[in-house]
Amino acid sequence: MAALLGCSSPRPPISSTHIPPTPTPFETRRSKTRLTHLSPNRTIVVDLALKSIGTPYTWGGTSLSSGFDCSGLVVYAHKGAGIRLPRSAKNQFLKGQAVFLDTILPGDLVFFRTLDKKNVFHVGIFIGQNDFIHAPGKHRTVTRSTLANPYFKKHFLGAKSFLQTIGPQKKSLE
Repeated sequence: MAALLGCSSPRPPISSTHIPPTPTPFETRRSKTRLTHLSPNRTIVVDLALKSIGTPYTWGGTSLSSGFDCSGLVVYAHKGAGIRLPRSAKNQFLKGQAVFLDTILPGDLVFFRTLDKKNVFHVGIFIGQNDFIHAPGKHRTVTRSTLANPYFKKHFLGAKSFLQTIGPQKKSLE
């Protein structure tokens, strides 16, 4: 059974209670995301995430050729912009700059948790229009999903950024 749990180290046990539903056609649509108003680094991160759609999930994967796990996809997209990130979703969450949800920009990261704890177990790249790109788990491929999905709403932990922002940041949702 597929799980999102492969993103944090060490490899946690697979639990069927933390598997998001298969995206609906609405969630996987490939509408144009406007990138013209973004900084070059944000544009690169989002572009690489979009180009990764369809790449197979591979636990520990960090490339188009070998596949991705969730944090590996984030590392890959940021590396293309010349930004080095921690490898695990947990460390990305701990090291990133907190972003209030109403100020989130394409290229920022969205994190999800288990319901019983505040442990980070999944990360995706926000691309705008309430959507994000992520590597959802075993036997799946990199896909586009929406934060409006009840599963992701329920498990949302917060947003962080490793990219320069313009203007003051509001208080974090944490």
